[in-house]
Parts: sequence; structure tokens; C-alpha cells
Amino acid sequence: MDFDEFCRHFHNEEACFDTLYKDKWPNGYCCVRCGHEHASLIRTRRLPLYECKNCRYQASLISGTVMEGSRTPLHKWFKAIFLLASSEAWTNAVKLAATINVTYKTAWLIMHKVRFVMSQANAQELLSGIVRVKAAVYGKPHNPTVHRHPSEHPLLVGASINSSGEMTHVKMIQVRPEHLSANGILRSGTNDFVAQHVASPTAGLNVETKRYNLRGYQPLLLCCKEASNWMKDVYHGIGPKHLQVYLDEFCYRLNYTLRNESPLLQLFKLCASATAITYERLTRSHQQYSQKTQIAASAA
Repeated sequence: MDFDEFCRHFHNEEACFDTLYKDKWPNGYCCVRCGHEHASLIRTRRLPLYECKNCRYQASLISGTVMEGSRTPLHKWFKAIFLLASSEAWTNAVKLAATINVTYKTAWLIMHKVRFVMSQANAQELLSGIVRVKAAVYGKPHNPTVHRHPSEHPLLVGASINSSGEMTHVKMIQVRPEHLSANGILRSGTNDFVAQHVASPTAGLNVETKRYNLRGYQPLLLCCKEASNWMKDVYHGIGPKHLQVYLDEFCYRLNYTLRNESPLLQLFKLCASATAITYERLTRSHQQYSQKTQIAASAA
């Protein structure tokens, strides 16, 4: 369905309850405290409460989900998830705030919480079989040289390749400052990428890290170019502090497209089962990366 049809279907809180219940408890209610499978329904609050008939523990539909603690109505969360899952309805926090009628800060927080879920999903699926890894750059300077420019953000882009030479799963990883030299990516960077993102053992692994190398498996560079154009067109460019989560968002949608599956259905399930993350934790992780970048720059 398109966005207008989606909005007509999920137009209020009650319309969202059944979908969220099924995604939160796909096999029926199960108490997180004692595992009991029967609960009493309490409807005296904005969201239904389910009270375990064994231990009396009460849980709402959004407890234990990425929406936990949020006062934003469910139908607005649903609309935001739809827009983030769609590769045809690209949006940013400013547009999302206007579309679902929330503040910019609320829209920003919703988007980053959903991106956090996407990042977790990406991290759990490793590259396997025939794997190609290639160095790439986000944010090329106006006057490139053989040395890394401060506005360049080195990436390692990897993909699982099927027997027909087609990509089946893609990862784009921002190389951490400690794995960079003045003119490229250190061996420790490629070793770190393989250790974290490639299933072991694999006999079909090929890694290329030469700068401006136009040979090798070109679809990876084309994929990175598409991601760069998307971030430029939708967000007018991304700095190093937040770059990885945007790369994860792009790869999440791309990988479902490569499998001819719907990213929306899975994203609802992930948001209903993901561990809640707070604003403080989100901003702290971004600040830690920024501090590492500054330390590495001063050391260089």
C-alpha cells in the first residue's frame, strides 16, 4: 500500500493495537517476568495494560519495544516507520515533523531510534560465501590528492555474491579513526571489518583497499555512490558523528530489495521486539565517536 492508504488504515491508536500485539507477542502473550501465557486486559489507560495472571506483572504494548517511554501516539510512530522503510518516500526529521505533526526533536529521536533497530539487524547478519570488500570514500573534497582530506570519510563496503555474480547482502562500514593513516586504511581496519562482519571461514574473500582504484568489483562502488547521493539529496550531507547510522539505514532497505522482500513488515517486528534505547544513550554513542575522531586527528 502507498502512504495515503497506510494512513487511512492506521488512523488512530485502536487501529494500531492489533498489529503491535501480534508483532510483540507473535506466539501469543508471554510474561517477560515468569513466562506465563495468560493475562488480564486493563483498559483504563491510553494504551492497554496486560497483567500476568500468575505474577501480576503489568506490561503495556510499548514496554520492551523501541517505543518504550514515548508519549507520541502509536499511529504517528507507525507512519514514521513506514517512511523510514520506504525507498520511495525518503524523508528527514524536518519533513517527518511536519508530516506526523510533532516537534523536530521528537521526529529526530523517533528516526534515530528506528535507525538503531536497523543497525542492530544489520550487525546480526554476516557476509558469507563469496565475499567482496572494497575501500570507498564518503564526502570527496574538491581537490583530491594521494593523502586523505579532512572532508573524506573512508568506508569499507562489502557484499555477499551469488554464483551469478549478483550482490545478495551489502554492508557499508565507516572505518574507525584508529584504523586510518594519512593516506589510507591500515591493515588493522580490514582485519577488524572481516572479524566483525564476515562469517568465518570463507574461501571466497577478496579485499581491495587501494585509493581511487577503479578495477575490481564495481557494483560496490556504485552502491556507495548511490548511498552518497541519497544522503546529499535528503539530508544535504552527513558528518562523521552520525554517518554510520545513515549507512545502516541505506543498507537495511537495500538488502531487503535485493531479496525481493518487504522491509516494512520486518521493521515493524524489529521495533516491537528491540531493546529500548534512550535519548541519552543515543547522543552518548555519537559523542564517543566524535571524541575518538578528534583524538586521532590531533595525534596525526
